[in-house]
Amino acid sequence: MRLWAAILLIFVLLSPATGQAKKTADFRHTYDQVWGAAIRMIRVDQGYAIKDRDQGVGYFLFDYRDDGRTYPGSVELVRIKDQGGGSIRAVVQIPAMPSYIERMLLDKLTRKLVDEYGEPEPPKKPSDSPSSDRGN
Repeated sequence: MRLWAAILLIFVLLSPATGQAKKTADFRHTYDQVWGAAIRMIRVDQGYAIKDRDQGVGYFLFDYRDDGRTYPGSVELVRIKDQGGGSIRAVVQIPAMPSYIERMLLDKLTRKLVDEYGEPEPPKKPSDSPSSDRGN
């Protein structure tokens, strides 16, 4: 019994960590800019096959290739509204791969957006509304 427990422990410790959690990044570029850059990055720059896509809903599915094998992946774009942050959230998931692969793709998307469209406008700060303090 102890032998099996030891083997199981060794297996768990030596098995590669997979990307259980999705990776996200927020962008202040427009939805169309992020969508186009993400599609071009995956299909053209990386050469991965896109299996399904729906721009209106904001997702596409692709096959990530590594060492001759393919793994299903997805990119989802979500319009968000927050206080001064990005307006588009990109979510990358490749469940069978380590999470650093998802982070690498998001980093490439960030660089691609800046290279193609420049730095986005800084977030707008809420303007000070006229208050009764003025003139008093």
